[in-house]
This record gives sequence, structure tokens and C-alpha cells, in this order.
Amino acid sequence: MKIESIEISVFELPMYPASTRLIESESTSGSRWQRAFPTGGPVPIQVIRVTTNEGVEGVCTVGDWRYTEMSWQQIAQLRDLAIGEDPLDRDRLNSKLSMAARFFDPAWFGGFDNCLWDIAGKVAGLPVAELLGGASKNVRAYYNTSGQSSVELIKDGETGLSAGFTVLKDHLAFGFEENLRVFREIRNAVGLDVGLMHDAALVTYSFDEALQVGRLLEELEFIWFEEPIADRQHANCVKLCELLDIPIAGAETLMHDPELSALWLETGAVDILRVNARHGTTGLQRLARHAQERNANVEPNTYGPLFGLVHAHIGCGISNIDWYEMAPPANGAEMGEEIGLLNPVRAVNGYVTYPDAPGWGAEWDWKQFEKKRVAVL
Repeated sequence: MKIESIEISVFELPMYPASTRLIESESTSGSRWQRAFPTGGPVPIQVIRVTTNEGVEGVCTVGDWRYTEMSWQQIAQLRDLAIGEDPLDRDRLNSKLSMAARFFDPAWFGGFDNCLWDIAGKVAGLPVAELLGGASKNVRAYYNTSGQSSVELIKDGETGLSAGFTVLKDHLAFGFEENLRVFREIRNAVGLDVGLMHDAALVTYSFDEALQVGRLLEELEFIWFEEPIADRQHANCVKLCELLDIPIAGAETLMHDPELSALWLETGAVDILRVNARHGTTGLQRLARHAQERNANVEPNTYGPLFGLVHAHIGCGISNIDWYEMAPPANGAEMGEEIGLLNPVRAVNGYVTYPDAPGWGAEWDWKQFEKKRVAVL
């Protein structure tokens, strides 16, 4: 079997734009910049289709909800290096394409790699989850709360709980002192039976502030503390992990580089390694094995590629993954349906499962797909 063609279909969907909004705030240590999600707008979404000379196809989105595009240079490079190769020899292709990373980034071909797994599953007649180990039939999902005040956050959390979720994750961006107050308010509102996580991606903590936050989260029995300080502050990340008992989840901004991710785990800069299959399932599987040797978990962030299907397979297939992040975007399933995907992922009673079909198990309305497509590359 040989790869015969690689096609990129382009869509425009009303998701988050690529730019990031920054908010300036004052603190005792001076001016700080905090990230904020901008309002949604039409952005390009790419779907890659890899066809073989035996008629077996692999299909996947190029990225997930934010990182969605391959450049014309990357597409040309991919075709030059991959067409004519055996799609089932993922290790050879991974090694070959990694040599071009100097010109792009280490995981520039992640969407293509995911197509290879789709092909492998279809050839074997098995879901990718089973190719990955078949650890479970479902994976527990958590709900990301949103709101501009503690009242709105708690109300949104109640929406998640009423939908069957039992774990909530916040992205509090009120600032250090206000966050401390809101953590207590949320815990008091939901009680101890509800699992809580804190993601500090939208707030800038100093090391001392992160340490105080972590100790409060321990007191309030939070499950983990995510991205407490910038990932690249390696020495401080190590020190924070040493001083806190609550697990630190991180290296999210390094996910495009499997070697750096592995290094952060090896050196104790994180306890839980954040991963995303937009960088390729092959690399993610290797990191999961590396983490398992150290009795650690890898945990996929966001809804993931193919409108949730890829992370559903990965979460159920790999044994050292405990969680499925249900969002963003909150309307990811609807976005998939808009371009013709008939079975995007939706959580049922707080759990997610994968389609019991070969490969990723994606079901497409190809007429709708072609109707909504705006370009073919």
C-alpha cells in the first residue's frame, strides 16, 4: 500500500480568531499582561485527506479549535516527503518528516499522522482506541466553567453539573487576591463531592503567588493546579512541584515539541503532562509511554482534533489518561456538524466514548462537506 494523494479542504467556521487579546493590569510587582479570549469570528478550518493506491483513506482535521492551518510550504513539503510511502509505516514517516522540523516546528505534520492512524484502523478493522491499547470504553469528562463574576461562574458550574458532569475546571482571571476569594466561594457553593481544577492560563501569578494559590487549592481539595507559572520558567516549575502536594499539570505551551515535554516531566517541572493530538497521535503515544515509566499521566487539553473524536479514542485507548476536556469550544459538536461530520463527540452523563468503527469512526455527509468547503489545496 502506498500514499497516492494528500488533499486539504478549507472551511470557514465562526470560532475563535487566531489573535489573542491582552489586558493590562497593575499589581504590587508592577504592570502585568493577562490573556483573554476574544470574541468569536470566522476562521479557516482545514481537513486533511490522505488517499492510498488501494482506496483506503485517512481523514482528520489539521488541528483543533485554535491551531488549524498548514502553510503552503508545509503542504508542499508533506507531499514531497510522504507520497509514495507506506502509510502503515508510521515510525518511518515520523522519522522522515521530523527531519524537516527545522524549517517548521517539531510536530508540524500532526494532522497527517492522525490520518495514518485512521488508515491503520481501517486496514485492521479496529477503532484506533483498540490499536492504542483499549484501556476502557469511556473516559470521564470535565466541564470548563465561564463567567465574568463569581456568581456567573457558579451558575455556569450548575449548568455543567445538571448535564451530568461531576468535575469543573475554572480559568479564573480576576487576579491573585480576588482568585483566592473566589476559590473558596466556588468550593462552598458546590460542596466537597464535586471535583474542582484550576487553570491559571488567563492569569499571571508570580512564583510566591502561585505557591499561595497552590496551598489554598490543597486545602480546598482541588484535583490539580494547571499552568501555575509560565512553562518556560523551568527552575521555578521544578521548585513549585517540590513545595506543593497538589499535582501540577503543565508544559502546555511546549506540546509542539515532544522532547521538551519529556524533559519537563523527567526533571520534575510538571507532575501531569499536558498533550494534544493535533501534534500527532504517534508522538502522543510515545509521551504516554514515557510518562507511564515514571508513574505519571498525560492529559489531553481541549476538545481536540476531528471535533472530539481523536481525543475520545486516545482517552479510552491509553491507560494513563484519566480525563477528557469537554471544551473549548463549547459548540464544537455543532461546528463539526456544520461541515458534514455526523458524529462529533458529546458527553453523556459526564463521560465520553468513541465510535465502535474502524479508524477514528468518523461518519461524513460528503455532500454537506463539499457544499460548505470554500477551497481545496
